[in-house]
Amino acid sequence: MDVNTNHARKSWTDSWADNDTRTARRPRSIIALAALLALLAIGAFQGGIAMLANPVDPLGMSPSYLEGSPVGDYFWPGMFLIGIAVASLVTATGLVFRWTWIWARPIEAFIGYSWPWLGAVSTGAILLIFEIVELFMVPFHPIMHPLLITWSAAIVALASLPSARAFLGVHPGV
Repeated sequence: MDVNTNHARKSWTDSWADNDTRTARRPRSIIALAALLALLAIGAFQGGIAMLANPVDPLGMSPSYLEGSPVGDYFWPGMFLIGIAVASLVTATGLVFRWTWIWARPIEAFIGYSWPWLGAVSTGAILLIFEIVELFMVPFHPIMHPLLITWSAAIVALASLPSARAFLGVHPGV
């Protein structure tokens, strides 16, 4: 760092709140998006940990549900849920605390949106695709499948709203 400058060394995260262009209140779509992602993280952690702790019979789920799927036990579905939980939690935290990562700036500049927008859309889309594919491999569950398909579609839809896109868009100087 040059001692003749007044610029402090930037950490690997900087707050969006430090930028004048980002001091506006969060739109309701962002609050709802962060809430959906946080609740998804809680549920996915719970299910993922249960599947990893007991991959043969987690939460009373029979291994017979996996017939026709490419896995023989619940270990890999548990790992998937842990991945969804981590992605959801990190994205929700990014939305709430409004931070940026320096390493994400080239991606943000390319797509025109901050990384939490990409995280929300990606997490929602991956979960939606997973649930749709799962419908063809395991028996239909009348609660979980409709719930998770609706939940993941709502995440993508909220991130796609004009208010969310405007709030999460990359602005010059960010």
